[in-house]
Amino acid sequence: MEKYIKPFKDTVLKHKDIFLIAGLFILCILFYFTGLGNYRLIDIDETRYVNIARTMFDNKDYITPILNFEPFLEKPPLYYWLIVLSYKIFDTTNEFASRFPTAFMATAGVFATYGFVLYVVKSRLCAFLCASVLMSAFWYTLFAHIAILDIGFTVLTMCAVYSGVSTLFVENEKIKKLLWYAGYLFIGLSVLQKGLIGIIIPSMVVFLTFLLYRRAKEIFKPSYIIPGLIIFLIVSAPWHYLVYKANGEIWFREYIIKHHFARFIDSSMGIRRKHGFLYYIPILLGGLLPWSVFFIASAIKGLKNAAKKTEFLALSLNKREDSLIVFSIIYFVSVFVFFSISSTKLPTYIITVLPPVSIIIGYFWYTYIKENKNFGYIKKSSVITLLIFIISGLFGIFYYFLGYINVGINLALSFFILPFIGFYFLYKNNRGGLFSVFVLLSLSLCLVCPPLFNFATSFGQDEIEEYAKIAAGEKNKNEFILYDCSKKYSVLNEYNKQPVHFINGQTKEQKTYFYTTVKNALKENKTIYLVIKNKKKYSKDTFKVFKRIKKGEKYTLYKYEPR
Repeated sequence: MEKYIKPFKDTVLKHKDIFLIAGLFILCILFYFTGLGNYRLIDIDETRYVNIARTMFDNKDYITPILNFEPFLEKPPLYYWLIVLSYKIFDTTNEFASRFPTAFMATAGVFATYGFVLYVVKSRLCAFLCASVLMSAFWYTLFAHIAILDIGFTVLTMCAVYSGVSTLFVENEKIKKLLWYAGYLFIGLSVLQKGLIGIIIPSMVVFLTFLLYRRAKEIFKPSYIIPGLIIFLIVSAPWHYLVYKANGEIWFREYIIKHHFARFIDSSMGIRRKHGFLYYIPILLGGLLPWSVFFIASAIKGLKNAAKKTEFLALSLNKREDSLIVFSIIYFVSVFVFFSISSTKLPTYIITVLPPVSIIIGYFWYTYIKENKNFGYIKKSSVITLLIFIISGLFGIFYYFLGYINVGINLALSFFILPFIGFYFLYKNNRGGLFSVFVLLSLSLCLVCPPLFNFATSFGQDEIEEYAKIAAGEKNKNEFILYDCSKKYSVLNEYNKQPVHFINGQTKEQKTYFYTTVKNALKENKTIYLVIKNKKKYSKDTFKVFKRIKKGEKYTLYKYEPR
């Protein structure tokens, strides 16, 4: 056996970079692409964005996004364009093709982090560890499986930041220019992905980093900034001009005023997602699993060193490892504070800080694996994390056999078994093996994502889609109304004959709109399908002309046919 193992080891050591990249690629396939099309589109954002892309694909109108037969002016179009491109590549509009751009962007983010860290510290191991932490962080992994904007935005802003900060370590002027131009290109794409915040995030991080190292003047060097701005405008300006030309002031009020400035300054003016300043702390810690405790440990270690003024980070670009951590701290703190002071807060916003946090955690592990530093911190963090997973696994197994959970037994077993392997590696001081256990714990969660996501859609979404399919099969003209059910865009997965009426019956104006819609439908001799929540109580006169067709656990379908 030895005669086969030794040549293989020699080959691996000789071509480390190739094997590490191949390993990352295989892991990304397992993490992000396995079962990607095996579950329904999920309300609310995924069903909304995918239906916009499908309409764009069918109508060939790539300027104005359309949702439910009306302009949807909240977001720019890059993500819809990527989904349309995916549809053209795979020649289908199924769930896999709809989610492929997100999984692809998540993979690109992993490799961008690998390349950046490798360039700065010249260590393949450090680069691999940092990229692996990002790849397996729960929040990053979870949303890589869902067709929404945030992963793509995170990766594009990350690439813009990496491009700009990399110039600090470059002497060759031609390479510097190319990196700056790449940074402006990524900023332009970030704006097309999620709006003007695509300028703010990378510009803020790069400026603060250069300011700290007393190199801020370089940012404004004419040979960098003038061509860079031209590239940025070439990428981002044409769509903004064309969409304004097509929609006028309505687009400006909706896109610029409401969904940029109002959302940041006052949530009540935007989408009403106001939370306190500390809102993102528990979300970040939960989203970092299984690396949360290690992040806390690295922060404690850093604060202790700062207090003692020993082994503290040097503000010298010659000490590249220190520079990497200083930059990552600036990146994390500035973006975290920015989103924390914003009036509007959504859980997905915090994905943007995962790249620098992953670098901090990855480097923390690197010093342990390479130099056996931070052993006490890693040991305590490992014990706490492994115990958390064991307890979670025990609860999962217990509730599975009680019949309360119909998916996830494999997850529960892996959460119970893998930590014991981790304890064994910890006892043997097998540092690489211990790190691998945490990656596998995250992977075990990924592999059961499809049934878990399908389980999530069983709480009423499946009923709405079934009712929409019934209405779509109606030969006669009809109206489809969701009454007091909020905007469940999953209905559009099956019903696209004409606009669906989302009516909030809580206000006088909405009730009037409902009666007017019914009255107009009857005048046009249309059949009316109506969906209401089962737990809602209404007066008997509200729906007296409707006949109940089907009752589910959460929603009931009614029908009225003109005589």
